[in-house]
Amino acid sequence: MKKLSIIFLWAAFNFPADAYSQTSTIVESELSKTLDQKSQIKISPEEKSLAEQWMLTDKDWVKFKEIMKGPRGIWSPNIDPITALGVEEKDPIERRRYAEIWLKVETKRTELELAFEMERSNAAKRLLSNQQPINNAHWISEWNANRESVRKIVHMFVDVSCMDECKEDVKQIYGSIGKNAQLDIYFKDGSSSDQIGKWAAYMGIPPEVVKSRKVTLNFDSGKSEKLGVQFAKTPVVKVLDVKSGKVSSMEN
Repeated sequence: MKKLSIIFLWAAFNFPADAYSQTSTIVESELSKTLDQKSQIKISPEEKSLAEQWMLTDKDWVKFKEIMKGPRGIWSPNIDPITALGVEEKDPIERRRYAEIWLKVETKRTELELAFEMERSNAAKRLLSNQQPINNAHWISEWNANRESVRKIVHMFVDVSCMDECKEDVKQIYGSIGKNAQLDIYFKDGSSSDQIGKWAAYMGIPPEVVKSRKVTLNFDSGKSEKLGVQFAKTPVVKVLDVKSGKVSSMEN
């Protein structure tokens, strides 16, 4: 009888733990299914399209909507969906996934902006020649002042296919142009705006620097021939002293 009591006591302390564990697993599984079903019900075609543009799943979008109903929506009302999900995520694996998605989306954004900025620059050269695109005295005065502050122009000639092998050289050249210098990058004929945008993004050249004209992205269009440059070895760098007009080579 005493042995039987011991068996019953052992069962009383051990069986519930296993039962609760199994029950918890079942509940979590059912809860996950329910959330998935709700995400399919709650998300509209417009939201589904937005989620795809941000490279997110339907479930991610539902989670984002719930996050923005809470404190995050007040703290950061204009935050992008990927960042909102990433900063609120507790699971390190999911947080890493959101970080990778953010990098892909941000890289694509930078590529597109750089490519379009290049097209705008080339359009201004074709259509306006030496005219200023905006007839604004203050803007023109500021533009001329900035232009006059440039003491040297660094011409860099490079092929869009030169990525990893050129990155360190480009980084050094970009970092050495100084306050009173301008970097004009020329790409081999046959390059596309999309390729040039991807190249500039990979090299870490910000779109705002291109917009400010501190760095320009250009098709070669005969510039290399004028300066006696061959694209056999890239990047090739020529430095123009604005005051004297003298052109010298920069070793990289």
